[in-house]
Amino acid sequence: MANVNGTVRRATSEDVNAVVELDRAAPVGRERSTLLTARVESGEVIIFERDGRVLGYAVIRARSFFGRDFIELLCVSFSSRRSGVGSALLRRAVGMSSTERIFTSTNKSNAPMTGFLEKIGWRFSGELEGIDDGDPEMVYYQDATPDH
Repeated sequence: MANVNGTVRRATSEDVNAVVELDRAAPVGRERSTLLTARVESGEVIIFERDGRVLGYAVIRARSFFGRDFIELLCVSFSSRRSGVGSALLRRAVGMSSTERIFTSTNKSNAPMTGFLEKIGWRFSGELEGIDDGDPEMVYYQDATPDH
């Protein structure tokens, strides 16, 4: 994958509004501004920024999935999808991981995300029932490559 122009960095309180606005444009069906504000304030959000604009974010929860790091959310602006922003965020999340393996998940119905994860080399771990009725959670993992 070619390098994409932009910067991935930890979000600060000054980025909360941009992260929340980006999230509101995503069709998730629920308001997450309180959650995202708390995650930014706790240092768990990284953003992809270009020319002062936040084009994507990822929420990384340390040791929250069976003692392993977990990417809770990944969101890329609609106009920036398929341009390397999501890949850059996931690469950085893997590099920042505090555990030897990092996990993420998505609903089975989210074919673009499952295809994306498989394309960039994330491995399928299993399927969880009972979170969203009729739409199992597909769990993926990647071995970490610490960059610190």
